[in-house]
Amino acid sequence: MYRLVTCPETAHLELIEYDETPLGMLIRECSRFRPACAVTCGRTCAARLDQATRARAVTEDTVDDP
Repeated sequence: MYRLVTCPETAHLELIEYDETPLGMLIRECSRFRPACAVTCGRTCAARLDQATRARAVTEDTVDDP
């Protein structure tokens, strides 16, 4: 899957390719790096996106419960 994200390290908009796994998001490529598959950062963007996904899931579960 692909997604545009704001890089937490540079504050620039970057295109990432990622996989969703049961343990969270796995960043495969990022437009910040050349070649794109040579990602050398801490992948903070994945952690932030995982947190947002979990927060939405908790909110949806809470709203659905009577």
